Amino acid sequence: MSYDEGDDYINKLKCIVLTLVMILANLSGCLSSDEEELEEFPSFSLADEQGNTHGKNDYVGSPFVAYFSASWCNHCKPALGALDDTVPEGQLLVFNRDPRDEYSDMNEWKERMESELERNLSHPFIHAPPLSQSLNVTGIPTMFFVNSDGMIENSLTGVKDTQAIENYWNELS
Repeated sequence: MSYDEGDDYINKLKCIVLTLVMILANLSGCLSSDEEELEEFPSFSLADEQGNTHGKNDYVGSPFVAYFSASWCNHCKPALGALDDTVPEGQLLVFNRDPRDEYSDMNEWKERMESELERNLSHPFIHAPPLSQSLNVTGIPTMFFVNSDGMIENSLTGVKDTQAIENYWNELS
């Protein structure tokens, strides 16, 4: 093979590869969906700090936010404040993900948050380590924005920004 034949061969290969890339790029939309599958928020039946039972079915029919944190998490307080400012009463559930007994007193946690945020919180505080495990919550704070059909539209971890929380909430309502 001469030098010119080798160059010609390489150019033909480049052309074939480029053509294949273009064809595959056009097919990619046919082979996958642009719509993301929504995950259903799991069922639960748990008592809050006052002993009232809350279940998923109590909240389906309107959007809600499931907020996961831990009573010892000081850096989570701004997220709870932003959620309280944004999410209407009856549409925010505060869940404790820490399974240790010393962090299971939801009355104490709620009272401390009310004192530190300098306001009354009307949202239930619920000890829910198994629920957080079923949702694979590892970082805190974590928020699940659940639509009126009980499907998780968005989730955020580590976010404390009021504007981001408002944007996700407004997408639900």
